[in-house]
Amino acid sequence: MRLSFARGAVAAGLMAGLAIAPVLLSAQPGGVAPACPIDPNSPKELALMELQIQRARSATTPEARQSALKAIMKELDTKPERFTKNPAGFNLRLAQALTMWAIEPGTVNTPVRSALGMVSNPTESIDLALKLDESYKAIVAALPACENEVKALRQNEAWLASTRKALDASNAGQLDTADYYAKRSLLLSTDSPYPHYVLANVANQRKDRAAAMGHWKQVIAQSGADTSYRELKGSSMYLLSVNQLEAAESAKGAEQQTLAKEAAAGFKAILAATPDSPDAPNIMQSWADALKMSGDSAAIAGVYSDILAKPAGYSDVALMMASVIATRINKTDDAITLNEAAIARNPNARDALRNLAANYYSKDQFLKMIAPSTKLVAIDPNNFDGWMMFAYAAQGLAKATKVPAERKAWTDSLVKYQTYAEALPVKVDVASFQRGAKDVTLTLQFEQQAAAEGNYSVTVEFMDASNAVVGSATSPVGPLKKGDTKSVVFKATATGVTGYRYKPIK
Repeated sequence: MRLSFARGAVAAGLMAGLAIAPVLLSAQPGGVAPACPIDPNSPKELALMELQIQRARSATTPEARQSALKAIMKELDTKPERFTKNPAGFNLRLAQALTMWAIEPGTVNTPVRSALGMVSNPTESIDLALKLDESYKAIVAALPACENEVKALRQNEAWLASTRKALDASNAGQLDTADYYAKRSLLLSTDSPYPHYVLANVANQRKDRAAAMGHWKQVIAQSGADTSYRELKGSSMYLLSVNQLEAAESAKGAEQQTLAKEAAAGFKAILAATPDSPDAPNIMQSWADALKMSGDSAAIAGVYSDILAKPAGYSDVALMMASVIATRINKTDDAITLNEAAIARNPNARDALRNLAANYYSKDQFLKMIAPSTKLVAIDPNNFDGWMMFAYAAQGLAKATKVPAERKAWTDSLVKYQTYAEALPVKVDVASFQRGAKDVTLTLQFEQQAAAEGNYSVTVEFMDASNAVVGSATSPVGPLKKGDTKSVVFKATATGVTGYRYKPIK
């Protein structure tokens, strides 16, 4: 996933509002004393710096801007004892100048002090991000009431530049650079999800799962309820949950249960936030797997409880996945209801037809197996399991009847369908079926059954909800010797696809 950055509420002139007069960063209700008063005018040298700050901001050439900034840094660095009575004001001015230096074209991250206009220790390097961090901490140390305001000041132009560089480097696959700038971004402000997302991506690509999971948790925490971070938060929730589940698979005992429980909670939250997501079926399956691994199998039915209660509001794919989960925990009645709802939604839902027939078999409802099996072999005629469903139904009915003639008839049917299934020249299984908005891809796996070599031309027709053919694809299959298998992809440009069918392959 490419990382993108939305600037949000960061203002370009964030520091400008702290000029002239004692600064009121916030006021308490009722007109009482300010919560965070910073005086940038005492001593007078600090007040005079405002002119240089405005000069730097309005400069039309780099030379003029840098001249003003150097004048500020020289004044701050000359006899610093003059400012000891007002450390907050001093560090505010220092932060203003350092921020402008940090975004000045051509300025490196760790310039020598003289390059900025400082007079003491001129050849010594200064890390701009570290120095900014020190300045903000000094303001809070002098005026603890300013902590929240300083948090806002930290997300300035320098922070913005580092964050963008981190995101750009991550998108370009430059892991070292992304790591470097993300950490500089965090030096300036820890109240943003973006650097943590970059660091999670870096750690994930470096196979450091523990570090990646830690940063994804920070993305989620820093995103909070802010809707502008919805995609970033959702992606992090999914990646965190998937990695927790994978980590649980290789863990044991209490550690496994803890990881699995955290993963289950994550998948549940994702599904609640995006119930209509195309990924909902996969999320449901992962949620159920996590619950089972956590030892809370009794809660698995809750994965599909909303779908079972209101099946009309869900896609056939979601209904089918819910039925699979229900089947796995032996909730066959639930599985039947869900598969029937899937077929009502999509009569061409191949997996729902097959699974419904199997559900009926497990409930000894043998006659009911015939209808979905008939529909199944009509669209998927070389599927071995489809024809065997008739054989299983006949076997069950033969055992259930006490009438000799009926038993013989059903036994004959058993032999008939089993023989037919075993005589298929080539068996077909579905490897994947992907329905896009404007295209469809079906991957079929062919296995040669007949002794003779097989060469086939297979045409797949794709249908919409009205059973109209909206696209097709033809592909040669073969040559296949007995026992050979081959996967073939059938693609078509089509909209509204709900299913497929092909003619019997002989």
